[in-house]
Amino acid sequence: MTNLDTCRCLICLDADSRERLDAIDTDTVKNVRDKGVHVVMILEDHETAGWAFTTGLWHTYRSPEVAIFGLPNDIAHRCLQAAADQAAAGRPMAANEERDEILKSLAVALRPVDESWRRKLFGVNVSFYRNTSPAVPFLQMLWPDREGRFPGQQGFATEYEDLQPHLWLSSAQHPAGLWTTL
Repeated sequence: MTNLDTCRCLICLDADSRERLDAIDTDTVKNVRDKGVHVVMILEDHETAGWAFTTGLWHTYRSPEVAIFGLPNDIAHRCLQAAADQAAAGRPMAANEERDEILKSLAVALRPVDESWRRKLFGVNVSFYRNTSPAVPFLQMLWPDREGRFPGQQGFATEYEDLQPHLWLSSAQHPAGLWTTL
């Protein structure tokens, strides 16, 4: 795919190809068709904070896909649903902007996700879009510390540092830690 105006996702494929989908892809296709978006939740474990991401925003609204890290599942899901609702209303998320209507009284910042993270963290998305190149736009939604600073900013609270990876950096440039060992 050389033109991002053309979608080559699993929904836009011919029907014969869709008959060979596995259960995860079938569920993703159903949710995107029915709701416009599929939200994938990755539960936290002893090594990493949990994260969640959208699949289908590009197909449905030509809006970037969005990921958020380090929040409880219900809050992460609400944030991503708010992003989907805004895309549906014609206000898609954009790189390097802040939005204050996503996470109650806190602003969130949006940063572009470097391509090197896509396969490591967003496999359902890669499969849905059939590993298209160039890849569909993907953003990381960042939440602030108590002082309103975001990861990567001077003075960001160290106790939250491992909860949100710096996906705007390539995986090779990312500070060594649990996110670079995935």
